[in-house]
Amino acid sequence: DMGPLYINELMAANTEMVADENGEWDDWIEIYNAGEEAVDLGGMYITDDLENPTFYQIPLGHSVETTVPAGGFLLLWADKQMEQGPLHVNIKLSANGEAVGLYASDDMGNAVLDAFNFPALNDDQAYGRTVDGGTSLQTLETPTPGTSNN
Repeated sequence: DMGPLYINELMAANTEMVADENGEWDDWIEIYNAGEEAVDLGGMYITDDLENPTFYQIPLGHSVETTVPAGGFLLLWADKQMEQGPLHVNIKLSANGEAVGLYASDDMGNAVLDAFNFPALNDDQAYGRTVDGGTSLQTLETPTPGTSNN
């Protein structure tokens, strides 16, 4: 049982909201673990093309970095700079709006954990769930990368 994971919040035009560990202002995707056990994202897939669910596999063997604590959050950097570490994924988010999906690490890679389309976003505008793991998605007045949307 993998536990309920959600794409909880994202930013497609991060200019001064939150910098990665290298001081770069990259797009980001926040994953929320609503479950009662930590979940390692290693081996799961993230994509910005829902027709290609296995576009990018989050690296295995980095569980210290890639594990989302129970009830906690983890930021993935959508910067196409994989050499910067296992949380840097091979997609970038379009500020004109597009899709994003997180898929399980089964052989086919087609077990969707969470996926949705997001609209065009302004600089430093976040889009996500109005409550953590909730069903309602909208632009968020105040971005909360790595913390609760509630």
